[in-house]
Amino acid sequence: SSGINAEYGQDHRILSEDASDIALYLHTTEKLRKEELCNYLLQHRPDVLEDYVKLEDYSNQSVLPNVLRNFLTKFPAKQCNLDKEQLGLLLIKFSLRYSECNPQAGLSQDIVYNICCSLMLLGYDFTHPLIKNKMSKREFIRNTREVTPGVSNDYLGHMYDNIYLIGPVVR
Repeated sequence: SSGINAEYGQDHRILSEDASDIALYLHTTEKLRKEELCNYLLQHRPDVLEDYVKLEDYSNQSVLPNVLRNFLTKFPAKQCNLDKEQLGLLLIKFSLRYSECNPQAGLSQDIVYNICCSLMLLGYDFTHPLIKNKMSKREFIRNTREVTPGVSNDYLGHMYDNIYLIGPVVR
């Protein structure tokens, strides 16, 4: 069972069963164990996840890798034992919210999602000890451009530099 006992709050009329109310409670409550938050949002109440992510404000945060890195610290892959479907769901929700908060960037949800996947793969490429020939900036731009039509090479180059200098988005 989940360590987050929202049912207790609902049974005692402290917390409603409404997904947006639960999301607000989880978003503003400090000291929740991340693995319990992951488990609750991804396995017990995925309906709350959408409202939870909508509470994130990415307005005027144009450095996508930094925003993604910050978002994923709430859902650490190792602690949460995320499988690829759960990670994919998180990226879908994140991508939608990021594109909603930054319309001036001109990046659709699909483009943001594809960039996020490319950034994750690049971070893996850089940090995996068995990968001897690390991806070059030119290779990253060429590979990512195929799934991000309309995005400039300079923008993708900045994404590469961020991962190279700061580190992977998944920790």
